[in-house]
Amino acid sequence: MSQEDNQNLGVDLGEFLDFYLLDSQEQIEKLAAGLLQLEKEGNNVGLINDLFRSAHSLKGASGTMGFTSIVALTHSAEDLLDRLRQGKMEVSLSMVDVLLAVTDRVKEMLGQVEKREEITVEYQDLVDEMRALMDGRTPAAIKEDSDSRNEGSASASNYTRVDFQLSDEVAEQVEDSQDMGHGVYQIDIKFAPNTLMKAVRAVMAVQRMENLGKVVKLRPSVEELEVGGQDGFAMLILSDDPPEEIRSEILLVSELAEVEIHPYLMGEAVNSPVVEEVAAAAQAAELLPVVEPTPSQPVQPEVKPVQEIPVKAVAPASNKPASGNGNNAAVDGNNQVHTIRVDTVRMDNLINLVGEMVITRTRLVQIGQELKEQYRMDALVNNLNETTVYLGRLMSDLQESAMRLRMVPIGTVFSRFPRLVRDLARKTQKEMELVLRGEDTELDKTVVEVIGDPLMHLIRNSVDHGIETPEERRAAGKPEVGTITLDAYHEGNHIAILISDDGKGLDLNKIYEKALNRGLVSEREGLSDRDIANLIFMPGFSTADKVTDISGRGVGMDVVKKALNNLGGMIDITTRQGQGTTFTIRLPLTLAIIQALLVEVGTEIYAVPLSSVLETLLVESKDIKNVGGLPMVQLRGNTLPLISLRDKFALPAPEAEAEEVFVVVVGLGDKALGLIVDGLRGQQEVVIKSLGDFLNNLPGIAGATILGDGKVTLILDIGSLIQDILVARKG
Repeated sequence: MSQEDNQNLGVDLGEFLDFYLLDSQEQIEKLAAGLLQLEKEGNNVGLINDLFRSAHSLKGASGTMGFTSIVALTHSAEDLLDRLRQGKMEVSLSMVDVLLAVTDRVKEMLGQVEKREEITVEYQDLVDEMRALMDGRTPAAIKEDSDSRNEGSASASNYTRVDFQLSDEVAEQVEDSQDMGHGVYQIDIKFAPNTLMKAVRAVMAVQRMENLGKVVKLRPSVEELEVGGQDGFAMLILSDDPPEEIRSEILLVSELAEVEIHPYLMGEAVNSPVVEEVAAAAQAAELLPVVEPTPSQPVQPEVKPVQEIPVKAVAPASNKPASGNGNNAAVDGNNQVHTIRVDTVRMDNLINLVGEMVITRTRLVQIGQELKEQYRMDALVNNLNETTVYLGRLMSDLQESAMRLRMVPIGTVFSRFPRLVRDLARKTQKEMELVLRGEDTELDKTVVEVIGDPLMHLIRNSVDHGIETPEERRAAGKPEVGTITLDAYHEGNHIAILISDDGKGLDLNKIYEKALNRGLVSEREGLSDRDIANLIFMPGFSTADKVTDISGRGVGMDVVKKALNNLGGMIDITTRQGQGTTFTIRLPLTLAIIQALLVEVGTEIYAVPLSSVLETLLVESKDIKNVGGLPMVQLRGNTLPLISLRDKFALPAPEAEAEEVFVVVVGLGDKALGLIVDGLRGQQEVVIKSLGDFLNNLPGIAGATILGDGKVTLILDIGSLIQDILVARKG
């Protein structure tokens, strides 16, 4: 290789570690999801090929980064999938089991990599298990496999030589190696479509080859590859290792689609279209320093591959048109992937800055209104207000765009559960399937990060306590296979998530008796079926006759409720004996910037999320009645429970009772509640701020915000307030 090429080999692969981790996690998720699908569909050739490519990509990327443990494990998985796609093996339960175990083990390894720890996870047991599965092949299959490994090591009779433009000294060195019987190979490599960092891939391949021999020349050079536009590259190597070993080593580098290895013979003509395409791209790259041509030097229209080079025009190198049609998908602007990976910390910083701008804009609007009251006819004040209005529109667009950055599909959470249900079904010896709907429904990434554990507990509960055994289902006239459905959809400014099963439903009598024995309810109470079902969210409540490690020890359902309340959401249950149970979760779409209704209570101001406000009323105090110690009011023939925010937050009583009070009617789902307040301040956009660890669990409070005048205002947690009313009515 040239000295310049060698200088470019000093790439610090550590800087690509984060990219590697992201890509590897994606490949693992693809493998896990695909294996579950394979278990259902059997020998689906397209799916098997996808799984093989994922395993191959994971192995290659890991090899590039030097993680030999991951390479060894995924290499065995790749071999097993290769047997499968060649038709030498059939899909079996044991095969899917061991491959899923591989994904679990690789996740553990990646966890250690992410922590910058040495990989200590054991994996040889899985390698042995996969080898045992593959050893069940017939002799004919073994021979076919041996033949297939030799594919790609082409003979000298079916290749054409790249003109590496060797210096006399290097050419003599190559000839001497050939005369002495050493291996001299030309390696033709093509990139996969949409490959990023092509120069880095080439450097990685060269580094791999330096372990097996000496790389004499790379064409195009690293500098030319950095410019872009090439579909591949070629290298000349001196090595005594067999071609199949060289090929395997190169394929450890990810995003290399094709590798061909040929013994290199000096003096042959260059006439391969593939080689000419690479050479044409390299030739075009070498022309980069040339300035744009003058009218007397027109660009010849035949030189189409030059459009791949990011310059406006390139002078022709010769009258010979370059080969190729210039329509390769890898360089077609219409087919390129226009996405980038952004660190979540940067994105959060952007959202915080937008939030601060919203607060500043609110302050600016308030200043403009105050100035307008003092200087009504002042043209400067009017201009300020007009500019403020325009700024508000721009800020709204900016805010909406920024908030979209935080929205991620809930399918990223749902994808965890098919494997969970499969494993739990095997463990409980039940037959069931998981149906997913609404995976594309988007919500705030903060919610997605938190919602996984509550959903997992509810699904475990459905498996353990809901779905019956096949024998029980047959006796009840049901299909032997039970169904758990996970559904998500938008409901106004909230997202609704339904976890339902067609199992035996909750035993309401047993729940009620347990609650009576523990003193949670009294016999005098007239509880509805829904009220009784919601008792399972009481701390430590459980009706299980025996403890299992599937749905826990009765310490989970109250934690589920608390986690959802902390997100400003709520959970409800509907159940029918012998038909099944449905948990309904409602959550806000975003936890960053919201529209709020500001209300007055004494000297305090509170913010009510506008997405929960149904209407506002002016109610005469005499119409408010106490029923069971709770204030109520009749609204269009229905009884509406009320909460006085003054009493809730222990604020000083007014000097005199007002004849009329404002009631803000709020609701989530089919539950409604009236908030008694002293006055309404109007609607305003507010930025939700955390109260910190010490004040994070204040009942009825979701967070705080800063108003335009700089005052801190508390934001009400409507879900928590509604749950408080439900508990108070039961007590």
